Amino acid sequence: MKIIKLKKIGKSKYKVTFDNSEIIIYEEVILKNNLLRKKEITLELLELIIEENKYYEIYELSLSYIERKMRTESEIKEYLNKKGFDELLINDVIEKLKKEELISEEKYIKAYINDKITLSKDGPFKIKRSLLNLELNEGLIEKHLSEIDITIWQEKINKIKQKKLNLMKNKSKNQIKNKLKEDLFNLGYDQELIEISINDIEKNDNETIKKEYEKAYNKYSRKYQGEALKNQIKSCLYRKGFQIEDINNYIYSQIE
Repeated sequence: MKIIKLKKIGKSKYKVTFDNSEIIIYEEVILKNNLLRKKEITLELLELIIEENKYYEIYELSLSYIERKMRTESEIKEYLNKKGFDELLINDVIEKLKKEELISEEKYIKAYINDKITLSKDGPFKIKRSLLNLELNEGLIEKHLSEIDITIWQEKINKIKQKKLNLMKNKSKNQIKNKLKEDLFNLGYDQELIEISINDIEKNDNETIKKEYEKAYNKYSRKYQGEALKNQIKSCLYRKGFQIEDINNYIYSQIE
């Protein structure tokens, strides 16, 4: 087959025009097979070039995929498999990327943890679960999580707590504590740190119980009176998390 024309297109590819066809060939394949100087090639060499070209196509696609965001080995394999590439060629490219340190499990884990600390509310246990779901090494995950100073987790918990306190101003102290405990647990924080944070909450329920009492009174006084009314309001306030002693003190000061 005669080579009629070679034209460089983009950063690393050539359009090669033969006497009866044209194909896109990566620069590494061009140089390896000395196509810049050859005027003619055999069909056997063309087949070899096409096979080598697939390898570099996979490699270049992998680089583009990695440039957008750091990826795990399994993510890259899944991405390339979906494009229908040969498994052996994919594995060869993966090995090349590892040698070039473009795929590094440890770097990925470290970057992932730093991003989650900076950009999310997630605690250490949730971060660990997410990384394990990506089939990453548990020992490396634990190593890098253990290097995070405990004050960082405490600061994150305090920010979450302050936001929750602002959003739940009209809730009882018990409601706030229970909701905060649930949220922090679901976010993957250490149980001991959660308890310390919750125990630090100080809130006077007098104003809150007054507002909730008025709501309950307006609701139940249309139907109940006397002791029955007291019991309905007591049940309502108890469900909202107020202490029974505080409920009794307030109710019996209001309803004669």
